[in-house]
Amino acid sequence: MGAMTPTVRANVKAWECDVMEHMNVQHYLARSAETVGQLQVLLGLSDNPNLALVHRAERVLYMREMRNGESYTVYTGIFSMGESTLTTFSEARNLDSGAIAARFVIDLELIDLRTGKAVVFPDSTHTAAEAITIDPPENLRPKQSQPQPPKKDLATAEKYGLFDTARGTIEPWECDARGYLHPRFFMSRCSDAVTHLQRQYGLTPAYRNENGLGSAALEYNIEFHGSFRAGDTLMTKSGLREMRGKTQYFFHWFFNAGTKETIATVETTGTLFDFEARKAVLMPDDLRALAEPKFIRF
Repeated sequence: MGAMTPTVRANVKAWECDVMEHMNVQHYLARSAETVGQLQVLLGLSDNPNLALVHRAERVLYMREMRNGESYTVYTGIFSMGESTLTTFSEARNLDSGAIAARFVIDLELIDLRTGKAVVFPDSTHTAAEAITIDPPENLRPKQSQPQPPKKDLATAEKYGLFDTARGTIEPWECDARGYLHPRFFMSRCSDAVTHLQRQYGLTPAYRNENGLGSAALEYNIEFHGSFRAGDTLMTKSGLREMRGKTQYFFHWFFNAGTKETIATVETTGTLFDFEARKAVLMPDDLRALAEPKFIRF
């Protein structure tokens, strides 16, 4: 068994922090995406410009908030490797507190950029992967499964009355070197969707301010079914699943507004925290009363 290797070293910038005064979710995804380029070098794939590791799914576990000025290192290893697929594991470790700030499990596929089709890893790649192949940590939080409809398409979204949340047009500066929407800016669109969803069930900025509450993501489970490119129009439908204890569960379905194709689906777990104490709190009874009629049941 191998060992994890450092793939990113950075620090939290003031402009990476949001109204909650901690690093915004999109910048975690920006750093996790950087691990992929480092892996291509470690695995000997960077010499061929026609080959690329492409995201198929990503699980993000937010464990401790990081605030302006804090430094961190991301360490990366490999859980498993198939003929053309790869599952990686990364941890962002706060150098100032010593805590694990976030974990990332990414499913990748090796494709030929000329054809867009999957290709088999060379034998040399399997050999190189052995040095960083690891077992999952014993304390890795189990993935939470939620009931899903048979189809996650626009007709299903309309049937269940999902809320219209993030909309927009993909700009060239949001795209990666291959012309696809970068994971950072995909997560930025998720962040946009959250605020519009929360307004539908009473969790407004005014409510948070009145009650001294902040909000934070705990987990994102993302599946990519297609891709956005510069100029594509984005349409998002979102729903609230339930509130339980200190957590709330919601989801987003991202569509290409022009083709109506389902591009990505996201399951999210979040919490509220006391803004001064920076500790998670139980969902307030009055908020739950407002939200419960809006729960989506599949």
